Amino acid sequence: MSHLNILFDSFTLGRFISFTDDGCPDGYMQIQEASRPQVGGSWCGTSWGPSIYYSETKSITLIIRLLHLSKEQNNYNFDFRMAYKVLRREFATVRYGGTPPSERPFFKLRPMLYPVNISRVEDTNAGRMTKTLEYYLGDLISGTYCSRIFSDCDRKNCRLQSPNFPGVYPRNLTCYYAVRQHEVPQGKHALIVVKQPNGQLISIRSQKALYAPSQNDRENNGRELKFWHQCDEVQDYVTVYDGYTTRDPVILRFCGGGVSVPEAISSGPELLVEFTTSPFGTFLQPATTQSLHGFQLEVEVRFVDQQSPTYAKNKRACEFWIRGTGRGVLEHPQHSLPPNTTCLYHMQGIDTSGPSGRNIIYRRQFSAPRFRVWFSVLKFYVTNAINPNLPEDEYCGSHLNIWDGPMRISPGCSDIFCDKERSVQMSRATSPQSVIVGRPPTNATLVARFCRERAPRTCEHALLRKSRACARTESFLSKGDSLTLELKLTQGTALKPVFFKALYEFVDLHQDGEQWGRGPCSRRFVSRSFPEAPPDPPITFSSPRDVFLYGRGGARNISCTYRFEANPGEVVRLRVWGVRNGGRLCRSVHSAHSPWFRCGGIPTAAVRIFERPWTDSGPGVPRDCLCSDVSDYEFTSTSMVAELKFDVVNMSAVDDFRSFGFEASVEFVRLETVCESTHRVYGASGELRLAAYEPLSKSEHCDHRPWLIDPAPGRYLYMQIQGSLLREPDLDNFTLQNNITVAPDLGHLCRTSNRIAVYAGGLSPLFICPKPPEEQEEDIVEVFSEGWSKEIDSLARHVLAPPPSPDRFDLDWPRSLSVELLAVEHGTYYITWLELSRRHASDRGGVFALSGECPYRCESLEACIEPALWCDGIAQCPQGEDERLSQCSALLRVPAHYAVALLAFTILTAFAVIAVARSCRRRRSALQQRLKSLSSDTAIFDEKEVIC
Repeated sequence: MSHLNILFDSFTLGRFISFTDDGCPDGYMQIQEASRPQVGGSWCGTSWGPSIYYSETKSITLIIRLLHLSKEQNNYNFDFRMAYKVLRREFATVRYGGTPPSERPFFKLRPMLYPVNISRVEDTNAGRMTKTLEYYLGDLISGTYCSRIFSDCDRKNCRLQSPNFPGVYPRNLTCYYAVRQHEVPQGKHALIVVKQPNGQLISIRSQKALYAPSQNDRENNGRELKFWHQCDEVQDYVTVYDGYTTRDPVILRFCGGGVSVPEAISSGPELLVEFTTSPFGTFLQPATTQSLHGFQLEVEVRFVDQQSPTYAKNKRACEFWIRGTGRGVLEHPQHSLPPNTTCLYHMQGIDTSGPSGRNIIYRRQFSAPRFRVWFSVLKFYVTNAINPNLPEDEYCGSHLNIWDGPMRISPGCSDIFCDKERSVQMSRATSPQSVIVGRPPTNATLVARFCRERAPRTCEHALLRKSRACARTESFLSKGDSLTLELKLTQGTALKPVFFKALYEFVDLHQDGEQWGRGPCSRRFVSRSFPEAPPDPPITFSSPRDVFLYGRGGARNISCTYRFEANPGEVVRLRVWGVRNGGRLCRSVHSAHSPWFRCGGIPTAAVRIFERPWTDSGPGVPRDCLCSDVSDYEFTSTSMVAELKFDVVNMSAVDDFRSFGFEASVEFVRLETVCESTHRVYGASGELRLAAYEPLSKSEHCDHRPWLIDPAPGRYLYMQIQGSLLREPDLDNFTLQNNITVAPDLGHLCRTSNRIAVYAGGLSPLFICPKPPEEQEEDIVEVFSEGWSKEIDSLARHVLAPPPSPDRFDLDWPRSLSVELLAVEHGTYYITWLELSRRHASDRGGVFALSGECPYRCESLEACIEPALWCDGIAQCPQGEDERLSQCSALLRVPAHYAVALLAFTILTAFAVIAVARSCRRRRSALQQRLKSLSSDTAIFDEKEVIC
């Protein structure tokens, strides 16, 4: 197909007065295209430079009418010179694209003063271009001059062009270019983009000046793109609608040229471009640096996720509803918005999966909302699509407001956008820029405003990969379950794009069970069944989902205790699954010395099961330790109280409940026989007998429950067990058989399958072989209660005790010991214990701390014992210091100074007795001598009656 090129070298036809009203009073020229309707536009006036017209069809008709001839002989008003030629389609690369042929066309030209070749521009570019695709110019709508339909431009090289491009365009013309995307991938939403990065392909008349350019045009060398009301001077402009009709919102209107056209993006798979020209025109215009006229726009199709708040589903209401329990990234709308638009982002935390069964009983009745919205702004800036360095027209013109609370009631639909129209209001809206502007209720508070000049609180480092989480000082946390984002635009985003990116997360504060203790995630489950009623169904629960309890929320460690309290005659049955350890090097394996699971590796993130046989006091008896998922795991307690502890230490900034956690269920099971014995002993010292007989009877199962040895307040325990200490094998020594981890054979370390487990307050028991190999038969295992040694495992401290505080003493740590016989075969074993106290005062003091030396001490233990145990005939100290002769003799036990005083007193008493005896003897001897000298009739008197 060939086209005609008409060159108007000089043109004078009457006077040109106006572009809009009776602009050609003396005469005019009209051009008609074959098989195209007549549009009625007119040219007139004078032109001294060449103007080129490129036909749309194979033939054209020029109609020239002169209505008034000038009366002055020296001022003619009718004269023109023109030339024409024929150009084949393949050489018209500016209009149709593609690569021109290598040979130059030969045309027989009519004589003309200034030969013009349209292919000059194309040939220059073609020499530098590689082979390109031809343009798809759309399908002409029947009965119209230039309106076209475009479809599926994601697979076509679509171009929107003004009529007769790249030559002068007709007058009194309105062209519609309807672009629609029919085929959209599943789960995606299509957006239509029109743009032109090459400014030389845009030249739409925008000023009335005929001879000299304006001051702005001289400064810009005639290159300026004008918008909105600036195009009313000539009324030649291109209008872009966000939709398929002219009733849809206008997102861009421009004229001028020489500058790239910014992107205008629709909010859906349809876009309409309207090209309008004034009724009258002239070829005379200020000199420009380009010879093209009209416009050419590129078309691009973009796809975004359908279920994402990146586009407004309602063209007249930029409103988004984001509800749920998760988190995500919130960005500016990916399409253009008209001026004076307000976009609302309603964020509300809500659980769409309702509770079932007994879970309702344990769901916390929140006086405060269950969810809170955690919002972090990563970036916010406003720029100029034409010249980013231009200042804003007003201070904080386009801005972003953050409201704590809802700004309107949710329409209650299930779609993520949930932007049901206000049907009555929107149906009556006539302005294409009509928008919904939320009015905050009394409970909504403005917490921040972002604009080009100010950014009160941002978290830019989160844009980097593997960065730390946003701190509380870098983000916002709502007081309730709702937070509203309000984006207010004074100008359209096609010209003044607004970019923002933010992170949002619905923080779930819900925790199953009842509050127990002071821990942030310590919960309690109590059996509420009755003996006559059927048993309750299992109760499901899980680790907390509050992100602020994990590393990403700022916490480094987490420790949660779940306590289960059954009724008398019931026990606790737990099922645990979905254990997540954050990829740490730990694995749940069977213990080599007990029927329990243990954590092999580095158990810094684990779920631990404890029994509480003694509900009022006593340490928890550790059972299973799970640091990886175990299929079909189930635990049934032997007591009415059990505990599950979930602990993680040293979390990183990316760890949360998705990295660490578990799922579980608890069931309270009734038993036919109940163990009534408390298995609890007291005393300053004693001996405990552990026995097992074959076959094991049901009554013996109660006997094999753990024994608790409870010391007096302020005392510690020292235990002796004959046997050898056994350690768990390393994880490297385990083997995998049929996907089952098998422990190595340790039969050579012990001559019996029985084990004695001692629970001294740690995370795992001490296993003792009561019948070690012959070379170790005389070995004694010594165990001290927790706290006797100042070296306390930091992990055990974290798991088993709350964080230390100034009002807590070392004596607050549990001092009890519990012992359990893990019986497999017949055996009888004995253990002894002894209460101890420290010789010196505790470093931290305390009401039970002892000061100074104690008179009854075991030197081998560096400890004091009860006075009643001293010299009681039974050796309590390891080396028998309490029963030595030097300690137990009555005389040797008298203090030295008392012994000296007693000796002196004895000697003095002896001397006094001797002196008195000698004095009496002398008197008696003298009396006898006198009696012998007296006569027989002399009277004899008693000695007491003699007066000297």
